[in-house]
This record gives sequence, C-alpha cells and structure tokens, in this order.
Amino acid sequence: MTDLTKYRNVSLTHETYKTLIGLSKAMLPDAKLSISKTIECLANEKTKKLNEKNTINYSPKFNVV
Repeated sequence: MTDLTKYRNVSLTHETYKTLIGLSKAMLPDAKLSISKTIECLANEKTKKLNEKNTINYSPKFNVV
C-alpha cells in the first residue's frame, strides 16, 4: 500500500498527460522518466527559479493535508 505520508496523487487531462510524456522524453532522451518524476523535476526547477528571483522562499518542505 502507498505511504500516504510520503506521496500524493494528481489528476491530469489526457492532453496534459501527453504533454508530460513529451517533456519527459525531452528532459532525458536516453532514459525513461516516469510522469511522477517529470512533475517532480519540473516543480523543483520552477521552485529554484522562483527562489532566485524573489526573497520569498518557495520551499517544498511545508505541510500539505
């Protein structure tokens, strides 16, 4: 069973899912990157860029219920 303290689910439209498949192939052309890892990498990249631009820290270490 999935550890609910570590993971969350997301729902995507078919179009968004297809976009993520394309992005995963573009990010690592020689490897298979899962959709979950693709979303994780994109979120981390965006967080890093936001933290560089702003003084507000968009840390992924906050509690989400």
